[in-house]
Amino acid sequence: MDARVGDVKLTRTDVESRIPVQLSGQVEPQDRRRIVERWVEEELLYQEALRRKIDQDPAVNTRISRAVRELVIIELLERAFRADADVSDEEIQVYYEAQPEDFIRDKPEIRVRHILVKSKSDLDRVRKRLRAGELFDQVAREESVDVSAISGGDLGYFTEDMVDMAFWEACKNGKLGRQIRTATPLGRHIIEVLDRREAGATKDLTEVWSEIRQRILTERRQAKRLELLVDLRNRISWSIEPDLQSKD
Repeated sequence: MDARVGDVKLTRTDVESRIPVQLSGQVEPQDRRRIVERWVEEELLYQEALRRKIDQDPAVNTRISRAVRELVIIELLERAFRADADVSDEEIQVYYEAQPEDFIRDKPEIRVRHILVKSKSDLDRVRKRLRAGELFDQVAREESVDVSAISGGDLGYFTEDMVDMAFWEACKNGKLGRQIRTATPLGRHIIEVLDRREAGATKDLTEVWSEIRQRILTERRQAKRLELLVDLRNRISWSIEPDLQSKD
């Protein structure tokens, strides 16, 4: 037993069932403790709700019934979708080639890597290391205070509306592969522009691969839902009162 509230016990098996399948075997002891603490809080609140007989409130029971109904419907559809969840590379390629107009870049994008520091002395130290020939990504990992430090300072592609205006202007005017400097409210930046993508150009397939896969799955699910409803309408007797029918 990992925990208890009143007469209700939480076993290790119960804890395991609360861990997402994709995280099985990866949960640290402190994470497991948080799961147990959350259960204790929930159980305390639940038992208090029962003591106050909230579960006997007709309005609450109506909401519970509605929630159960919705969950059961969701599970029905998920099971129907599960059998057709694989999308082949060929399907994605065909979709991309058939609808290129859907993947036009509407804004220019820039990809850079940068090192963010807070003070001039930090900036001078970083510049000295770079001038000495140290690798940009290694210096970024060790010196940058930005979250991108873990990826060597690489920010990936971004558009103008995603960054500070001074940062965008510096990146827009910088030459590829050259290091430039600018300052923003976050601090002082050393930036290296890696690539630019102009507005109006078609996005590469690799950029929209996940989006296309999701589109295909969404279209399949809509079709599967319609197919299921048609079948159910044919098999189960149903009707709508005439006075509730929509009028043309």
